[in-house]
Amino acid sequence: MFSAQQLAKFAGSRRISQETFDAAVRENIEEFEMEPEEALSSAVEEFTAQGVDLSNIIKTLAGGDISSHPAAQAVQRAEKAARGADPEGAAAAADDVAAALAAANSKDTAAEVAAVLHKAGAAGVLVQFMPACAGAPAQELRILNAVAVLLGSSRELQADFLQAHGVAALQQVLGEASEDASLAAAALQAAAAVAAKNEEGKAALMAAGLGGSSLEAMQRHADQPEVLQAACDVLCALTNPDDDTQPASRAFPNARALAKEGAAKQLVAALRGHDAHPQPVVTALSNALKQVAANDEICQEVAASGGVELALRILEAGMSDASTARPLCALLRQLVSSDSNKELFVECGGLELLATLFGVQGSSPAVLEQALGLLTNVTLRYPEAAARASACGCLDATLELMHVMLASNGTSSVNGNGKENRATAVQRQACMAIRNAAVRSPEVRASLLDKGAEALLRQVKSAYPSCAEAGAAALRDLGLEKYN
Repeated sequence: MFSAQQLAKFAGSRRISQETFDAAVRENIEEFEMEPEEALSSAVEEFTAQGVDLSNIIKTLAGGDISSHPAAQAVQRAEKAARGADPEGAAAAADDVAAALAAANSKDTAAEVAAVLHKAGAAGVLVQFMPACAGAPAQELRILNAVAVLLGSSRELQADFLQAHGVAALQQVLGEASEDASLAAAALQAAAAVAAKNEEGKAALMAAGLGGSSLEAMQRHADQPEVLQAACDVLCALTNPDDDTQPASRAFPNARALAKEGAAKQLVAALRGHDAHPQPVVTALSNALKQVAANDEICQEVAASGGVELALRILEAGMSDASTARPLCALLRQLVSSDSNKELFVECGGLELLATLFGVQGSSPAVLEQALGLLTNVTLRYPEAAARASACGCLDATLELMHVMLASNGTSSVNGNGKENRATAVQRQACMAIRNAAVRSPEVRASLLDKGAEALLRQVKSAYPSCAEAGAAALRDLGLEKYN
C-alpha cells in the first residue's frame, strides 16, 4: 500500500506558471499597495498555503525577466561560445553555470537558480557542447562535470536534458573516449544524475544501453577508482525505486536485465580487488551489488561467484570502520534473503562475526540497523541459524544492545524534525530478530525468556511506540499470552 503522502505525489502537485506568480506580485503592489518585497513574500506565502509547488518559480521581483541573473548570463556566454566554436569559452561558461548552483546557500536559493537555468535552456546548451568539444578533452571534462551538477538540481533540468537527447550524447562520449578514464568517469556521473529519482531518466539510460556501457567501463578501467565509483553510481541509480512521484518503478526489471548482462558476477570480481581500492569504492561496489541482487536467482548467482564469503572476509577485516561495515551488512542482509544462502552464511561463521560486530559497532546505530536486519533475515524460517545464534552469543549481544540503547536514548522515538530516529529502527530490527529466532525454536525461546527478553521487549514497546507491533509479535512468538 502507498502512504497518503505518496498518493498525493502520484496525483501531481499543484503548479502555476511564472506569469501567474508574477501577476500575483503585481496585484499585491498595485491593488493592495504593498511594498515590493512585501508583495513578493505575500505571494509566496499565499500560494504555499494553497499547496502550490513553487519549485519551478523564480521568486524574485524580476520574475520571468532573467536577463540580469548571473546564472542566465552564464548560459548566454555558453551559447555565444557555441556559435563561435570556442571550446575554452564553452568550458568557462559551463564552470560558471555549475558555480551558480554551488554558490546557493539554501535549498530555496538553489531552487531559484535551477528555475533560472531551466528557463534559460541551460541543459540543452550544454548538450550541444559535448560533441563539439570531442577534440578538447580538458574542456569536455569540465562540461560533463557541469552537466552532473546541473542535473542534480531539479527534475525540470533532467527533463530538459532528456528532451535535448542528452543521453545519446553521453553514450557517444563513452564510446569516443573509452580509453580516457577521467572522461568516462565524468560521463558516467552525469548519467547517474539523469536517473537519480527519475523514472524517465532510468528508462532512457537503459534504452540507450548505458547500463551495459557502465559495466564495460568498469572492466576497461578496473584499476581506476573514479570509474568504478561512477559506474556503481549508475547501476545504483538504475536499480533504485527512488522516484516517489511515480506509483511504479522499472528498478526491479532493470536489475534483472543488468544481471543478465553479467553485472552481479562483474561486481563480485571488482570487489575481490578491495585491498587495492579506496574505502568509498568498496562501499560503492557493495551498494551496487546489493541493488543488482534484487531476486532469489541473482542472490544465488552472487553466492555461486563467492560473494557471500568475500563480503564476510571484507567485513571481518574492516568491521571497526562504520562506513565499511554498514554497506557490507546491507549487502549480506540482501543475499541471505535467499533461503539457499542462509546455510552458507552460517557455515562461514557469519553469526560469530555478527556477535563480534555488535560489540565493535555498539555505538553506531546506522551499522546496527543493517546488522540486526541481517540477523533477522538469516533466522527467518531457519531454526538451525537461531540455535547457532543463541549458542555463539549473538542473541545475548542483541539483548544487551537493546538494553544499552534504552538507557542511552531515553523514551523519545522521534528526532527534532519529527522523524523516527535511528535508535527506533535498531530496536525494531532487534525485536524482529528475537521473534524470528524464537518462533520455530523452543530451546531458543526458553533461553531468551530466562535471560529477561520479556521485560526488555515490554520496555522497548513502551519507550518506542513505533516498535509496538514488532515488540508484540516477538512477545507472542516467545509464547506469551499477554503480548499487547
